[in-house]
Amino acid sequence: MKYKIKEFLLLCCAVGVLALLPLLYSKDMPIEVNVPALNSKEMDAKAEEQHKEAAAAAVKAQVRRMYRCQTDEDCIIVDKDPCGCLVGPSGVTAINAEYTLDFNKMQSNLVAKACPDRAPSTERECSPDAQAVCVENVCKIRF
Repeated sequence: MKYKIKEFLLLCCAVGVLALLPLLYSKDMPIEVNVPALNSKEMDAKAEEQHKEAAAAAVKAQVRRMYRCQTDEDCIIVDKDPCGCLVGPSGVTAINAEYTLDFNKMQSNLVAKACPDRAPSTERECSPDAQAVCVENVCKIRF
């Protein structure tokens, strides 16, 4: 008797599932899918944007490499600003000596400007005893 009740319940469940299948597979209420349509101009603009982002990432990676070092001898002090120490301590930076040409090429894109008519700064990075050192694998200026 116990098995007959169990089998009857399983039979009812199977019949219930079979009865619900047509309801589940009916196309009375299809699922709406909104697919954004891109035209060729939008696709070209998106590709151009991705290209610019990739170029910017490549420049950032190159700049990061310029500041990487292993020893103090790898680092040198260079002018970050065309006027150098004439604009103060922010006019110089320390980079890896191997990337001097690349740094100069990047600096050639800067707009030429008139430098102030004053003596170069002698504080901090521009002081005579300032040195380029490697701190945690990054070139820095110790003053």
